[in-house]
Amino acid sequence: MKNRTLRKMWVWIAAATLTATMLAGCGDTSEQNSTGNNENRQISETESSSAAESSAASEQTPDPAASGERKLVVYSNTDEAGATAMEEAGAEIGIEVTIVRLGGGGDVIDRVMAEKNNPTADIVYGSNHIGLARLKAADCLEQFVPVWDDKVDEGLKDPDDYYYGVGISAVLLAYNPEVVGDNVPTDWTDLWTVPEWQGKYFVNPSTSGGTTQLVLSGILNRYRDDSGEMGISAEGWDALAAYYGNAYIQKEGDDFFALLTKGDVWAGQNYSKGVLVAEKDYDTDIAWATPEIGVPFATEMVAIVKGTKNYDVAKEFLDHYGSAEVMERISTTYPANVDARNGENMAELKTLTDSVKPQVIDYDFVAEHLDEWLEKIELELIP
Repeated sequence: MKNRTLRKMWVWIAAATLTATMLAGCGDTSEQNSTGNNENRQISETESSSAAESSAASEQTPDPAASGERKLVVYSNTDEAGATAMEEAGAEIGIEVTIVRLGGGGDVIDRVMAEKNNPTADIVYGSNHIGLARLKAADCLEQFVPVWDDKVDEGLKDPDDYYYGVGISAVLLAYNPEVVGDNVPTDWTDLWTVPEWQGKYFVNPSTSGGTTQLVLSGILNRYRDDSGEMGISAEGWDALAAYYGNAYIQKEGDDFFALLTKGDVWAGQNYSKGVLVAEKDYDTDIAWATPEIGVPFATEMVAIVKGTKNYDVAKEFLDHYGSAEVMERISTTYPANVDARNGENMAELKTLTDSVKPQVIDYDFVAEHLDEWLEKIELELIP
């Protein structure tokens, strides 16, 4: 059992650098490598960059908000290729887009919150549902309805029109079909309710990663109880305790896909593109569960920052950037716009993503409770 005092110190550090943002998985290159496996590879990884990086970005931030200028500033955790694509998309319609790249989704969210009373950015891009829900709760976003609103499925956008998904990655329970035998998982709940799964599934003990936070949110939302502890029923907390208690907990140096390929573990979390890349890199067959309730999606979100002097220009840019024509041409993840999913480079992602459905998760509820959930998990549930 970990020392509780040290663990409590770690929790507050983790909470201070909290993200959301996968896998997760999409625009945050700090969580990805060629196998999409950095979150499982490094136990101590966090999504936030150093204070020095944020300070340097701050010094370089332009202020193009003079009246009449067709210029926009975008805060993002995207990579260089993603930044270039946004700049080029703006140039196509005569808008000069400047991307201020921050180290992780958490840096993006924290920066927008810090500048709430004097915003510099016009648009925020790349963070996932959880991060954007935090900005919404902090009254840092403007409502907008893009022209492609009806092309984005429910669950991939905010029901109150504060943020929209443009690129998505399914958060999967990936497994090795050669070793599970008759114990094919149908849902995350099988992991702690089916005896044969005892110690056979891989769990990262760090709760700071966007993919992990989405997995935990997807589990806890099933047990929402407004009269329960932190909005969760006792049954829900028991289920999450069993999830950790029955798992193979990652050790330093463990490579999830290497263990999965050898059959040392049978299953674990990862995101869609990471699974497809790993199949090639590890020369192995990987399958994934398709729960009836759906799976969380790590979604690259776009939103307009409250207080921008360039609202109309920002709306015009997002109408263009999220369109099927642009998304089909530039997206390196699976487009949220359903009309942009037919490109030749989308075939594998389309097959995978169409095999699962987005889990409906109340991300406003998640944003309200996530910090305290993670504290409880760290102090009480992780062995």
